[in-house]
Amino acid sequence: MFGPIILCSLFWRKTTKLGALLGMVVGGVVMIIWANLSGGPGGIFDLYELVPGFAAGLIAIFPGSIFDKSDNKEVFAEYDKISASYKQQIK
Repeated sequence: MFGPIILCSLFWRKTTKLGALLGMVVGGVVMIIWANLSGGPGGIFDLYELVPGFAAGLIAIFPGSIFDKSDNKEVFAEYDKISASYKQQIK
């Protein structure tokens, strides 16, 4: 369940450790539960469990990161530096 964390870390500046941890836990739990279900309305639970696990993990990262009040000034500075460097390379 690292896919959502990687995407958010690369493209969303406010991703925090708490949000990443929450995304891993929620995504993993959804995958385990989903794998043990079958059928459902329209056969929805027959969908491969990675898809709903990925979506749930991605969604869980946002509130976990938004409500995390830890000081991330160093992380933000590093993110801005790398982002600016990447933007210069594109030009």
